[in-house]
Amino acid sequence: MISPKRQSITTPCLLLLLLGLLLAPSCGGTKTDSNASPRPEAKTDPKADFIRSLKGANVDGFNFEISEDANQMVTSLTNGAAKDVITMGKGDSTVVVRYAGIQDKKTNSTKTYKTEAVKAGSELSIVVTDIATNAVLSKDNFPVLDLPTGPCDGPKFASLQACIKDFNCKRGSELLCEANRTCKDQFAALICALNNGQCFSVHLVIRPTDLRCIILGTLPDRLELALER
Repeated sequence: MISPKRQSITTPCLLLLLLGLLLAPSCGGTKTDSNASPRPEAKTDPKADFIRSLKGANVDGFNFEISEDANQMVTSLTNGAAKDVITMGKGDSTVVVRYAGIQDKKTNSTKTYKTEAVKAGSELSIVVTDIATNAVLSKDNFPVLDLPTGPCDGPKFASLQACIKDFNCKRGSELLCEANRTCKDQFAALICALNNGQCFSVHLVIRPTDLRCIILGTLPDRLELALER
């Protein structure tokens, strides 16, 4: 009979065919799934990257911020004490106010700066240094005020902030108007006598607020410094 012979030949062939299909993927190597999602790229940490660029500077207590306009992007670390009045030491002293990395969007180049309040003798100034070259780019001096050796004359205030508020009420508008007219920071100084007998010279930076003047950069929006007698 013919049918038994056909059956005996066909069954082994089918088994070999099925075995070949099962083994085919392993012989053809690993295939890539074209529909698989790509691996996510490693995220960068802008704050950590900026701190590394400062070559070991101590930035404990500094506040990180990124800001930008049409021309530049500024990555900064600002001394947390700048939120209030920074009281300088009685002798010569230096306080770092801000580190700033300024990227020019047109050239895609970045420069990093350090801004310091520097007290030397009776002189108080704001000094900006290029971190890469250590070159001093600018030095702006505050008006020099001689603190009285005796009782501090004038009205007495409960706090330095109350004294500054009184000054801004009487002269702040005038200085802000000049800052906006010239597009330049104005540096002011005043004597503050407190109810507890303390006497300070207080030094303020009044920054322009006019949109045509606003330049992101090396100074925070607010900076108030105090020197105690």
